[in-house]
Amino acid sequence: MKRKILFLTASSLMLVLTTLPLLSIAAETETNTLTIQSARTDALTATRGETAVSGKISSDFKTFAGSTANADALVNGLRSGSPVTLTSTNPQGATSSTTFTAPTGKMGYGNVFISLSLAQQQLANAGITQPTAQQIQASLQGGTVTTASGQTVKLSGVAQMRSDGMGWGQIANTLGFKLGPAVSGIKSANANVAAQPVLPTRASAVTTAAGANSANAQSGIVSGTGASVASSGSNGQGNAYGRGIVNATGGSVGAGIVTGGVSHGNAYGQGIVTGAGSNIAGGNSAAHSKGK
Repeated sequence: MKRKILFLTASSLMLVLTTLPLLSIAAETETNTLTIQSARTDALTATRGETAVSGKISSDFKTFAGSTANADALVNGLRSGSPVTLTSTNPQGATSSTTFTAPTGKMGYGNVFISLSLAQQQLANAGITQPTAQQIQASLQGGTVTTASGQTVKLSGVAQMRSDGMGWGQIANTLGFKLGPAVSGIKSANANVAAQPVLPTRASAVTTAAGANSANAQSGIVSGTGASVASSGSNGQGNAYGRGIVNATGGSVGAGIVTGGVSHGNAYGQGIVTGAGSNIAGGNSAAHSKGK
């Protein structure tokens, strides 16, 4: 029996020695990029809102999950650590469902995206592109699935491996694929969410010329200085109850109605005032009084 001996030339050996470090660097770069993009997903949650972020992830994995309802259940369950209920219908029209709780507990939206992306890759490598509810559960928790050809395949659960302390790069390497699809997928999702309008930092109705928010005093119209048209005190005392119009300094132009127990006002019954808020009739208003 003849034995074949493999000889490596100097150039071939050099190629092997230089390629291995490059592959390691590429894998590390993918892992670092994925970590950065995951953090960006979580940051976008604060500026664009949970609805925008979760909705985008759900949309990206709707086909994988089998329906929008299943995708929503996966995203919300992985995010909150709560039970996930998935429903699927076989070609004969029979419906089945499965409920499980991911071992990872609560996760940020970035890690939710990565978990689903790697679970999808794992099933695709097994020849399963339209998984049932039970197959999705196995891809996350671990378990045995049967392919379309009838082959039985044992899956390592992505979420279980993550719960055991493995990094995303380690998980991908164990499952036999690269992180490239997960990286490109989360980058695209982040770009889509980032293009949406930034959430307002505060809901306001009318803002004064001075920049004050009229909603602080539950007012509809405010003065030039930001005073509230309808500001009030706890016992019915205030600048003016029932004011309709205010002058440039915030004084009452035509206040005539007060509410509360003891009500004090600067100008009860005034009709017309000057630019500074003084009564045209001169002096104090004849109607200035206390009332119960």
